[in-house]
Amino acid sequence: YLGRLEQTLAAYGANAPLFIMKSSGGVTSARAAARRAVETVLSGPAGGLVAGAAAARSDADYRNLITADMGGTSFDVGVVREGAVGFARDTEMGGLAISVPMLDIHSIGAGGGSIGWIDAGGALRVGPHSAGARPGPACYGLGGEEPTVTDANLVLGRLGAESLLGGGMAVDPEAARRALHDRLAAPLRITVEAAAEGMIRVVNAAMTAAIRKLTVERGHDPRAFALCPFGGAGPLHGAEVAAMLEIPEVVVPPHPGITSAAGLLTTDLKYDQIKTEFQVKGAVDAARLDRDFARLGEELMAQYASAGLGAAEVETRRAGDLRYVGQGYELRVPFPPGRLDEAGLERVWQAFHESHAREYGHHFADSPIEIVNIRITGMGRMPKIAPPPAPTGGSLEAAKLRTARSVFRANGALESRETAFYRRDALPAEAPFAGPAVVVQKDATTVVPPGWSAQADRTANLILRRER
Repeated sequence: YLGRLEQTLAAYGANAPLFIMKSSGGVTSARAAARRAVETVLSGPAGGLVAGAAAARSDADYRNLITADMGGTSFDVGVVREGAVGFARDTEMGGLAISVPMLDIHSIGAGGGSIGWIDAGGALRVGPHSAGARPGPACYGLGGEEPTVTDANLVLGRLGAESLLGGGMAVDPEAARRALHDRLAAPLRITVEAAAEGMIRVVNAAMTAAIRKLTVERGHDPRAFALCPFGGAGPLHGAEVAAMLEIPEVVVPPHPGITSAAGLLTTDLKYDQIKTEFQVKGAVDAARLDRDFARLGEELMAQYASAGLGAAEVETRRAGDLRYVGQGYELRVPFPPGRLDEAGLERVWQAFHESHAREYGHHFADSPIEIVNIRITGMGRMPKIAPPPAPTGGSLEAAKLRTARSVFRANGALESRETAFYRRDALPAEAPFAGPAVVVQKDATTVVPPGWSAQADRTANLILRRER
């Protein structure tokens, strides 16, 4: 497939080389991806996390981000700490262990197409099965009869005729209401609005649990991060998910629907070489480690040479997968450059203790440490996408499309509130407005609930903040 794609691009006159995103957050040549396809299994979600990391590095105010990519079928979570992303320790796909470098991403079945249903115990559930692109949500008018998250948002007034593809795609509110009534509201003996809001709460709870998996369960307080929701459906739910986690700020990127794709243009040509080592502290053969690192480096540079890059254009980093003897999992720690001596190895052991304490809250200073694998990662610098221009809108009044009634939960009850709809491309910079509000653009819709305010900043992000 990749070979045909490369040939077809050449036939159309495309002169740029074809690169493929890897699960590790870098790109590789199409030929290398074809040989090692296992390295691409999470390439789509990896693009979103890389985009979040690029945004964090460029804005000192948001060095710590939780990325939340919600599309039609899935919800993918990643964490950026101090502008850097983490790597997964153990990865499984379909019950099979995958031992290649992968960014730390947690995925669940929750998206705009996720279907609401009632389980055998009479409880409302959402997903993981989805209506897909066809027939899709009932409101698309393509034959779908199952109520989806998109239908629920439409019934609650959080989506409008201008919300999908900037008004280029018609929606059928009555079809959405009918699906919710027949499949959920009537069996549960509740109103259609209550069924829709129940779906939103259930899917928000599932997304909150996914975020906790990479934050609270790893010893990180989500309140110390900003939430960065993207994907076609992410900004619809971002503020409510943030509120459930007590996250004070939400950062919606300029083009949420294509943020993962834009992430491909913020990365570099990345190759990894890894070798199993199995050496224990106190009996380490430093000369063997040096030889193995040198061999890995030669293999790495051969890969870059085949891509047309010389050693001067490549930055390399050495690391190892270490564990306490007897443990069933490893932590990745950096190795110093150059020949390894006692002082260099001591820095490695200390870095492992510190990493273990950071990750698990404790370490064992007297326990023997084992080097399981060593690895070299190379980064060949590539051109980056330019930052988006600053907002140039005139006034909030000029950006307002209309007002309508939208349904939100307040004080334990559902309330219909007057809601302003704004065009995102017309919003002026640094002009705050209060929720409830809905911000529409061609590739996504952002909901600003009651108790939140929003404003476009100078870097074209939309910043949502909770009121105290």
